[in-house]
Amino acid sequence: MRLSYLEIKNYKSVNYLRIHIDSLTAIVGKNNFGKSTILDAIQCFYGEKAIEADNFHLGTDEDIEVTIIFDDISDYDIERCFGYKTMVAKTNLKIKERIEDSEFAKKQLEKLKSDRDRKFKEVNEKYNIDYPNKCTITVTFSYSKKGKATYKINENTNIAKSDLFKFLPPIKVISAIRTPDKETTAGTKSNLKELISLLQSENDSEDYIEMPKIDGKLSYGEIKTLISKKEEEKCKYLSEDLTKNFQNAINTDSLSVKVKIDNSFKFDFKYKTVLEDKDVPGREIDILSCGTGLQSMMILSILQTYIKLKKDDDFILLIEEPEVYLHPSLQRKMISTLLKISEKNQIILTTHSPIIISKIDKGNIHCVNKDKGVTLLVEASVENIIQELGVQISDILNKQAVIFVEGKDDARLFSLLINKIAKQKGLETDFTEKYIDMIQTDGFDKMSFYANAQILHKDAVKAPYWVITDSDGEYIEDRKKDLMEKGKANGLNINEEQFKILSEYAIESYFLAPILLEHVFGFNEKESSLLHDTYFQKYEEVLCSLRQGKGIINKKTFRSNYKPKIMFSNLDKPEEIIELILDKYYSADVEFKELRKRLIDDWNNQSDPIGYFINQLDYSVLVSSKMNEVISHLGEIIDSIVGK
Repeated sequence: MRLSYLEIKNYKSVNYLRIHIDSLTAIVGKNNFGKSTILDAIQCFYGEKAIEADNFHLGTDEDIEVTIIFDDISDYDIERCFGYKTMVAKTNLKIKERIEDSEFAKKQLEKLKSDRDRKFKEVNEKYNIDYPNKCTITVTFSYSKKGKATYKINENTNIAKSDLFKFLPPIKVISAIRTPDKETTAGTKSNLKELISLLQSENDSEDYIEMPKIDGKLSYGEIKTLISKKEEEKCKYLSEDLTKNFQNAINTDSLSVKVKIDNSFKFDFKYKTVLEDKDVPGREIDILSCGTGLQSMMILSILQTYIKLKKDDDFILLIEEPEVYLHPSLQRKMISTLLKISEKNQIILTTHSPIIISKIDKGNIHCVNKDKGVTLLVEASVENIIQELGVQISDILNKQAVIFVEGKDDARLFSLLINKIAKQKGLETDFTEKYIDMIQTDGFDKMSFYANAQILHKDAVKAPYWVITDSDGEYIEDRKKDLMEKGKANGLNINEEQFKILSEYAIESYFLAPILLEHVFGFNEKESSLLHDTYFQKYEEVLCSLRQGKGIINKKTFRSNYKPKIMFSNLDKPEEIIELILDKYYSADVEFKELRKRLIDDWNNQSDPIGYFINQLDYSVLVSSKMNEVISHLGEIIDSIVGK
């Protein structure tokens, strides 16, 4: 289930706002313009923030209303209402107790299915959602001046808050105020404690404790000891991961992180996070008593650890100013981490950071303004947001030309090839470094591309620029036309010759040329052909049917399973998932799988695999392979720069 639209009425500075929400959504605007009000309204909806008497917009007597539209409802969302995961865990436990009794297991599984179907139907009727015919619900929270709060589904079905929030995905909040006095008050709901609890909740419903073989009953103290021991094991492994990320953030190994169980444990665990200084053995410092900079770095470390755990939680993260107190290099790590988390969970953030904004799709940035005390949405145009980005002409005019590329691997490959081409033409061997700014966009829907390109359109700017991108599975002309239309919609008239569209899906395709695999990694002709042919036969077959609209595989599935990076990486997927993909989509035999594993190992054994690959090859070998297409495009750019 995903939050798709948010409507706010009569709350604080908002009279009425309607905002589209995506996987990662950013709210930008000057201080006191209403960015935090939007996040506060979501917290009021969830009952995480109280509504005060002065929160009614300009003193109106009308109710405050927060309406959220959720879509993409799935079986999982409905099962969450009646605790299906717990039902499964209990059934498995019963079966485990009588492991040899297959008839008993069969009956238990039949009962589980029957109970699940019955409860599934009850939830469908109770929430009036008509799933699976309809996968969207609208939930409205109303709050009157008399203090009466109500929730309605689809405008006409009243529902109790306790029932509703068994169904909706929960929220997690990281506020902008990360000061020790705010974090340690009364309680317990602090930014860090919330996030640590999120990490510790992994697989609780499926986590078992081996019970000792005893006669009779266990005492409360014995049960407490068993559970505490299990939690301490989890804390130990979590502390190791957090320490690694935290030390990387603070750039020293002098401090380590330790997650501990609060001594007041009954059956509701509370966690305490402390720092240990190796220079002062035995001394522990509660992270909540540390400065704001360390706390922000700890939040980044926790989020990075969350990704490593590959958890499947379904939640919405609200985070105010994720950049606060972070050095620019750590801001880049923060937005990369948030983008990764947003692949499975939704994130709504407020920010003033050019670094954060630049990595977000333009369509997912909302700009707020204020007129006579009323918060308004203004068009999230490049002109309106460019001030938030703080991009200066000097940022991109250090060189004679600019090339926009999609990512760091593209930038690395093109830089190395340009220098090789320049050397072949009798020019400087460090041609890229001297004459070209290579600007990474992380995709041509990102704000950084439009902001920088618009500056390059200004009369004062004379630096030529080009856009180099892969085909992403589209026809070259279609890809070019799409990019030109997007540019025009954002006030950019980019000439056709400024686009260099590569025919392949992604740059990894060019490394798969048999002659290059043989020269760099020592594959024989038969091995390199098997790697190349097995991949490209399936890739081209599916791509062809996808383009003609005949395939049963959609574009999302195609991108997940056929991108060439799968030949150089496991794509952060478990081995068993990769095995399934290779069998299902490539009909891969044992020899192909072994050769692919060898290629991945050889590639990953290099600290700079692209540099290693290109530096191993003579110019003549490169132009004799499919890499010649890339070289031709780059050669045209060099000629244009030199000609100028």
